[in-house]
Amino acid sequence: MLNLRLGIRAHDLPATSLDELLTQANKYPFTNFQFAPLKLAALGLGDVRLTPGLATAIYSKMQQHQLDVSLLGCITNLAHPDANVREAELKRFENFMSVARYFGNAIVATETGSVSPNGRTLANFEEPVFERVVKSTARLARTAEKLGVLFAIEPGDNHPIHDLKTTRRLFEAVDSPNMKLVFDPVNLITATNYQQQDQIIDAFVQEFADKIVAVHLKDFAIIDQHCHVCAFGQGQLHRERFIKLIASQFPHLFCTFEGIRPAEIPTALTELQRWVALDTF
Repeated sequence: MLNLRLGIRAHDLPATSLDELLTQANKYPFTNFQFAPLKLAALGLGDVRLTPGLATAIYSKMQQHQLDVSLLGCITNLAHPDANVREAELKRFENFMSVARYFGNAIVATETGSVSPNGRTLANFEEPVFERVVKSTARLARTAEKLGVLFAIEPGDNHPIHDLKTTRRLFEAVDSPNMKLVFDPVNLITATNYQQQDQIIDAFVQEFADKIVAVHLKDFAIIDQHCHVCAFGQGQLHRERFIKLIASQFPHLFCTFEGIRPAEIPTALTELQRWVALDTF
């Protein structure tokens, strides 16, 4: 049977300290976290400046619990219309890249943002916004190459990078060996294209086979002509087909439960283990 390396977003566990987080994670067959300090204020992190010392202290404790960091999440709005805000966020991302080695050479990852904080907007799909994302991403790529680290972007509906075409254009414009892809098929599925989910997934896997470094595992349900996100195993994603595809194409790939509550984890695990084995090392 093929294997995957299963993890969870650290902020999806209801911990109020790092020790509690690690204890909770050890209840399940997780080998790694997607660890986003900006979403972990309950652990005393939040908008904290990461230093080698702080990163080492966190990672050393994780290692005592046989846990790694697959993705070091750094929420960054690559398309922010305010140049000063965008500059501050890019500097923070560069700082995360500079300390990634102290998290076991974690891959630093982000979605690509939005020009508006108020939900869906067609402005995200305008060409000047795409060019802004290219400029931001190119800067991060140059820094990543200098530091010898990997970073990844995650396409998603209502983001400037939101489908196969815009993802392809970005990778053509920013041709860097240090730039990778976090693939979340549910982020690309809408109420209008969900019946083509197999084609969407196949196209991404085929085109970006050398770029995909991690996959998010969640599900979706179409209700009243809207796409609602739900825990893995509870929706309309063609799960067996998807899991068998990524496990065969990317053995031992980092896979992360996303948007899941602790009570939903056992059912999701049972569903996942119908088709793959999970790494224990």
